Amino acid sequence: MLDHPINQAAGLLDLAIAPSPKLVAMVSHGDERVELPLLLQLCTALVGFGHPVTVLDGTVLETPDNPGLAQLLDYSMASPVASDAPSWAVLPARQGLQTLASGSDTGLHSLADTGGLFPQDSVVLVYSTAQTLAHLLRGSSVRPVLAVSSTKTSLLTSYLALKRLLLKGALEPTIVNVVDNARASTPIDPSRMPTSLTDCAKYFLNYQVNALNVTAPTSDERPSASIGRLVLGLLENALPLNSGWSIPHRPYAPTVRQYHPTGAH
Repeated sequence: MLDHPINQAAGLLDLAIAPSPKLVAMVSHGDERVELPLLLQLCTALVGFGHPVTVLDGTVLETPDNPGLAQLLDYSMASPVASDAPSWAVLPARQGLQTLASGSDTGLHSLADTGGLFPQDSVVLVYSTAQTLAHLLRGSSVRPVLAVSSTKTSLLTSYLALKRLLLKGALEPTIVNVVDNARASTPIDPSRMPTSLTDCAKYFLNYQVNALNVTAPTSDERPSASIGRLVLGLLENALPLNSGWSIPHRPYAPTVRQYHPTGAH
């Protein structure tokens, strides 16, 4: 390794710290009709802000034909490299995230050590269940996005996800109330949060829900101002990733999975 040059500027070299990747998260709790279009909008907005994005999809298992995070961790696939124009891609990550969650519990490598696997100044978005995120991000500053719609199933699963994040992970999520006026028989007042989630969180968890209201996006719609504010809030609370676990950067071709607002996943 080359030694630092001895000159008047030598002391400044230690201050020139390269920007590290930043990690944000989104909860998968079964409401894909709402979650996937919102995830697409988040990625589009992040790219618009100049950040390359890698989505680690914890709902999809890595396979030899569709490698992902597990292969990055065992050195059988090369790391991404930054492109001239920011873009986003999706990697299967269920097994890899489980490995990292186990490492966090045993004191070995954790998700925070994976900065060397991704390009500098990029954003890593982990999309996984509340249980997995609670293990991976326990006690961190990350505020995972928890998207909620007005359906009864979504209200139930979002409450269970909220409970796991708060009690198991000490994580305070960013709750997004996705309003779909096009599907409603009468227009929905976007200033109101679904009452049952608010009441259940207050009564059973002693937690006050403060939700950001977002109109349900369409596939060809540009990110709205509310999505932009949401992204800026996520970046403000993002987890900087260290380079404790790194492999050489070589060109690679990740499998890019496109999300469709119909819910196909």
